[in-house]
Amino acid sequence: MPDDIFGDPVPQELRPSRKRQLSDKEQRTQPQRIADCLDEPLIYEMAEHLPAPASRGCPRQYPAVVYLLLAALMTVTGSKRSAVGTLDDKQWRAVRASIRRNAGRTAAALLPLTAPSRFQYQYAELKLLAPSIDLLQDLFEQHAVQQALRQGLFPENATRNWVRPERRQLLVGDATVPKAPSKAEHSFTVDTTTGEMRRHRVDPAARLYYENGEKEKRPARGTKWFFASARDDGYWRRVILAVRHVAGGDYEDEAAVAVRSFSHLSSLLPGCMGVIYDGAFRGVHRDALARRGLLVINRQHGSVKPRAYELLRFGRCRHDLWCDQGRIAERVLLDDGTSTLIPVPISRLEHRQGRTKSRWYHLLLIPCRHGAHAYRVQVAITTTPNDRIGTDPATGRRLKSDAERDFHRAEHLQQIPESTLTHQQLYPYRSDSESVHNQLDQSMWNNRMISYGLERQKVFLLGFALAQNATSRRVSLERSGALQVVGTGRKPA
Repeated sequence: MPDDIFGDPVPQELRPSRKRQLSDKEQRTQPQRIADCLDEPLIYEMAEHLPAPASRGCPRQYPAVVYLLLAALMTVTGSKRSAVGTLDDKQWRAVRASIRRNAGRTAAALLPLTAPSRFQYQYAELKLLAPSIDLLQDLFEQHAVQQALRQGLFPENATRNWVRPERRQLLVGDATVPKAPSKAEHSFTVDTTTGEMRRHRVDPAARLYYENGEKEKRPARGTKWFFASARDDGYWRRVILAVRHVAGGDYEDEAAVAVRSFSHLSSLLPGCMGVIYDGAFRGVHRDALARRGLLVINRQHGSVKPRAYELLRFGRCRHDLWCDQGRIAERVLLDDGTSTLIPVPISRLEHRQGRTKSRWYHLLLIPCRHGAHAYRVQVAITTTPNDRIGTDPATGRRLKSDAERDFHRAEHLQQIPESTLTHQQLYPYRSDSESVHNQLDQSMWNNRMISYGLERQKVFLLGFALAQNATSRRVSLERSGALQVVGTGRKPA
């Protein structure tokens, strides 16, 4: 199909492998990541917004910034115990020096001579960090957006090619379910042999979810978390932009959280062109984002079947158009009496920005023995009676909207169809979300959540995102030559 602007798909066996081994300079050791967290300015800014020590009760032995640092460090070392154990005398001196550089000599002078214990951190997590988690998350998301813009992501003045968007112009998202900290589902169980009552610690936030799509459902018990991120070609330059809890167990709940998050982020990132997501997005979700002027790149749901679209008549010829595989196809009769659907070439993807919403069109070039016909088809948005609908040029009557004629256009017609070369090149960027999930699993002891309760788990996820973005900031500064390479004392060549 040489006239198609999206290109012909390449067979699976002919596609080049996009996997590569990370080089030594792209690796990040644990001491380097600890140093990244100690020099993260956002941690010190967050500490200033936490409540001051109470005048009554047990006095706070450490400033709030120490507990925020430990929240980030425990995702680097793998547990709370190892994070506290890492702060030996030498490392604690590094913490004091970092606090002196970022918070001033007065704050550093108030620090005790030894690091806090695990019990002291857990008490602060429960009494100080968890009650203020909503404020801390808002500060994190505001800072993450600014960090992404400083690192060259979503440039406002960059060229926008809707058919070939750059990686740095796209948001990537997905949700994962870390295992619950305990396998127990009930507080008490009875030993069937002895009749003894056994008590178990149960995570009150855990519930049953299903992963791996609707066909191959895999049960997972824990809490579900949605991540939105973006990056360019540098592996450690990824910026996590949002972390949200998914309370419901259905895929529609996950997709609703993702749509709200993407909509909010797109309003803060003027250079954002679209999002990449998996099959959890259906037509209603693509519709909501397309109306905001965003590309939505995901796979077509398996339950979507071909559907008749329109019968066109151009003088002596007629063309029976159908919706198939996210695009318009023409139904052609064969000699044996059967028929087949042949994709109609798309010559252009048009985006029209209105006052309240966007419109998206495919400009088709319908092949015909009497000469090709140009025809425009609206895609990605299911029109409703409240939308502006045209009139029939022959009768002058108002045309029915998609909702009135029971046609879910956003479900059947994608902006970038799945069976195209462009989709094959862009959709693999979604695997970056799997990389985030892998990093999250590696940051937990025994691949299980290390905190009980939703609010304390939010603190852990916030610490994970802080540590990831701190490394991203440090690597970006090192590559730009604005910072000396950690451990070498010299600027990079």
